[in-house]
This record gives sequence, structure tokens and C-alpha cells, in this order.
Amino acid sequence: MSALGRYKTLAASLAITLIATAAVLAGAHVLAGSRPAAARPRAQACARARQGMPYIGVAAVSLKGLHQFGAATGTRPGLLVIYRSFGTPLSAADVAPDLACGILPLLQLNPYGVSLTAIAAGRYDAYLRRYGAALRHLGARVALSFAPEANGRWYSWGCGHTPAAVYVAAWRHIHDVITRAAGRRIIWVWDVNSPFPGSCSVGDRWPGASYVDWVGLDGYPQTGEDTFATVLAPAIVAVRAVTNKPVLIAETGVSRVPGAAAFVQSLFAGAEDTPGVIGVTWFEYTSPHGDYRLENDPPALAEFRREARNYH
Repeated sequence: MSALGRYKTLAASLAITLIATAAVLAGAHVLAGSRPAAARPRAQACARARQGMPYIGVAAVSLKGLHQFGAATGTRPGLLVIYRSFGTPLSAADVAPDLACGILPLLQLNPYGVSLTAIAAGRYDAYLRRYGAALRHLGARVALSFAPEANGRWYSWGCGHTPAAVYVAAWRHIHDVITRAAGRRIIWVWDVNSPFPGSCSVGDRWPGASYVDWVGLDGYPQTGEDTFATVLAPAIVAVRAVTNKPVLIAETGVSRVPGAAAFVQSLFAGAEDTPGVIGVTWFEYTSPHGDYRLENDPPALAEFRREARNYH
């Protein structure tokens, strides 16, 4: 997982971070473009989510990637994870197509190169207020996550780099400032990695029940013997020690691991059998560290199609 963390870090280039930070300090506008046509139905062009069902989500490069994933897996994904660097504007183009399709965008704000102490002290409040106003302008519910996998050590905001108290203070500050500007439409998702040797306590970085709506869990098999029980169940046990909030499997996938189909089967079985788990999100990316796209693993893809069809 640390390799995956490094890949996501590299994906947000230094140039983008510097530009974004400059925009924050200059008070740049956060919403790019006019009010989105989120309320206009486009059912003929959309892969709508199954109403009342658990989420089948995907972390993909674009809405096009989501539709390709849906076609390959025979699913109608209800959630799309969108990775963005903290400090970048919220563009209507990021979320309006998802909302128009009945898909919940999960925006993940990653503070690459940004001090969480500075965030907690209010240095980025102008940016946060504009971000919140942009979310309010959308007129629809959006899920929002900040500084994920902080119980790991591969990010600057993680354990061993940023004290737990600073992380919690930054999370709470962001929540309060954005909520004042955006209202109560936001689903706040606190994201942690499945525990592993060397990871930090999940509970130490828990922001508190009034600051979190869902818990996101990230976990990837490392061997052909790994299952839901070995990869994700330990994280659920750790989370349940601090909260009973709904749990979303926010990232999982298989790359260069034998027995991927068996993991997929256990993933859906475990998610369905575990109280409080509201969905499964597949990391549909290719990276220097591996190819997680299901369509490149026919047995795993076939199993995903079968399991997703019966996931209730």
C-alpha cells in the first residue's frame, strides 16, 4: 500500500501544488464555470445508480472511465472517487456530470505540500470558505474526504510526520469552515488504511462523531491468500472501537496478485455480511506500481460481474 501512496503523491505534481498554493494565498475563485446543470436529467446518457442498494463505486480517471468500468463489469456505479490536491479550485466540470447521472461524487482533498498546522491556524480559510460556497452552489449532496490514510506513514500528514493532535485539529477546522459556507449537504468521509505492522492507531486520529458521517476504508491484498477477512475486517474492528458510523470500502483492488477472483468473491461476501458496510469501491487505475483495472484480469472481472449483480 505504501507504493500506492507514493504513486498518488507523485500524481499530484509539484508544479500543480505550487500553482494551487499561490491561488489559495491570492484568494482565487473556487468554482470554475457557471452553475452546473445538475438538476437536468440525462437518463439516456447516464449509468444511474441502483436506488436503495449498497454503493458500487469506482475510483477512475474520469466520468468516461466510470462508464467504461460500468460497461465492463455490468454494473451501474453509484459513486465516483475524484482525487484533488488541497488548494485546487472546485470545478463544476468535476462533479456536475456525476450529479446529473445520479452518481455521488466523493471528492478527496489531499494536502500535498501543505502544513496541517497552518490549516488548523486558519491560514487557508479564504480557500475553504470559497470551496464551501462552491459546494453550496451545486445544490446537491457531495461526499468530501480530507487527508486519507493518516494511520499510514507514506503521506506527509500521516503518522510519523504529523502529530495526531494536529491532524485532528486540521480536520475539525476544515469541517467547521466548509460547513458554515456550504450548509449540511456534505457527507464527511474520514478515510483510514487497513492496519498493518508499523501503522499507527486508528483511534488516535479520529476527529469525533460530530465531524464524520461515514468512515472510508482502504485496503489491498498483498498475496493470493488474502481475503476480506485478512485485508479489511481488521480495519472494521479498529474502526468499531471508536465509532458505529457507516463504513464504505473506499479503495480496494488487485494488481499482480494471483487468485484475484477469489479476493473479489470474498470482498462482496464480506461486505454483505458485515453490518454497517454500505458499499464497495474499486481502484480502477493503472500506475507504475501495478495495473488495477479489472478488464485486464478476465477471471476477476467475471467474478466481479457475478458478485456485483447479487450484491444487496
